[in-house]
Amino acid sequence: YCGMAAALSIAFMLLGAVIPIFMYIAPAIASFLVATVCVECGKTLAWTAYGAVSLLSLLFVPDKEVALTFVFLLGYYPLVKPKFEHIRPALLRGLCKLLCNGSILLLYGLVLLLIPGGSISQEMRTTALAVSLTTLAMGNVAFLLYDRALHNMLQAYRILWQPRLHKMLGR
Repeated sequence: YCGMAAALSIAFMLLGAVIPIFMYIAPAIASFLVATVCVECGKTLAWTAYGAVSLLSLLFVPDKEVALTFVFLLGYYPLVKPKFEHIRPALLRGLCKLLCNGSILLLYGLVLLLIPGGSISQEMRTTALAVSLTTLAMGNVAFLLYDRALHNMLQAYRILWQPRLHKMLGR
């Protein structure tokens, strides 16, 4: 199951590089598949699947932003999410999740550092601060919506799909 989920994750990541609207959807779907590996096979194999999908996507996915979004945030988040769920009160839990979301800022900082040339940095300089802050706020809202969607999808998986999968496999 772990290998099949990893292969399907890579297929979605490749699809994310081909179809522009899937740029962020594909890593989210791949992260859900890693989360199902955690449910079915345990955390050790889920971390193995995350590592395999990360490495293979960095090697084979032509759009590195798709691969890096998975590596830096969406790939490992379902594996650390259960730790966040124990934090009380809910406001503190949400703030901790948003700090995890800060790794995407590290990603774009790394991209700006590694990509030579003034085109990106000049573009960043000319972009208004208000637009940058608005984009950051929208990204945080999207991440919180992703977090809730991941929770709901895992609940649906446990209730609807997992019994059928186990019945089909004869468990």
